[in-house]
Amino acid sequence: MDGIGFRRRESAEEPPPTEDMGESFLRAETRSVLSRNRVELSLVRVGVFGSVIRLQGVLRRTAGLPEMTHEALESLEREIRRIPGVQRIEMHLSNWRRQDSEWKPVSTPVLETPVRQFELDPQVAPSRAA
Repeated sequence: MDGIGFRRRESAEEPPPTEDMGESFLRAETRSVLSRNRVELSLVRVGVFGSVIRLQGVLRRTAGLPEMTHEALESLEREIRRIPGVQRIEMHLSNWRRQDSEWKPVSTPVLETPVRQFELDPQVAPSRAA
């Protein structure tokens, strides 16, 4: 403790992640990584299930920027893995497929409908439409 009564940190490093970091924290950090990499957020859904991040939809850069490359996608994946508390990433993308441990682009329709933004709840069973 210092002279005022505050506990000093032993190192400048971040504390190790805790079990209860929270899904909202992981979702916000993942969306922040996507935003920094200029990914069109309206086309991808971020789901968080415990320590698992799930990306679904179309992964591409915002209008006017160069198309996403497999190197950029691998870098994005590594950056998301470095978020404290993330143990696994699942990517269910309609315009990319992992083949022979490398991301390959898949052709998609020209017009894309933005993905509705809502939180996925793993406890809720899918509704059955009649």
